Amino acid sequence: MGCNACCPDDGPLQIGDLVSDEFCGNFDIPCGEETEGLWVLDQTFFDAGAQTAGTVSVYYEGGCGEFVTVTVSRLNLPDTTFDVPLRNTRSISALNLTEVRINCLNGDSGRCRGKYCLNLHYDVLVTAGV
Repeated sequence: MGCNACCPDDGPLQIGDLVSDEFCGNFDIPCGEETEGLWVLDQTFFDAGAQTAGTVSVYYEGGCGEFVTVTVSRLNLPDTTFDVPLRNTRSISALNLTEVRINCLNGDSGRCRGKYCLNLHYDVLVTAGV
């Protein structure tokens, strides 16, 4: 496998090319509140038979509890939930990600802060102008 298989040239996208996107940000959510959405993918993305693969990483900087809880939703599969301890990072890789949510339910006042990053990879199924 040559490098072009994972890092295509900068020319126009072709059907079958692997494309990568990165979504990163900060979260600052109230403690004891409902789950906060960090990222969501429109489910119609999968209508043409597309698939995705991605890695979600969350760093919990500080807040009212000892951990935050991250929920990762996937197409037609049960949600996966994991805890991120204070001043730690946890990651998960999965196929067909549809949503990432976070909550900080282990406190009743204050805020939880941290960072998140989603690296998403998918095949090009349709090119521009088609």
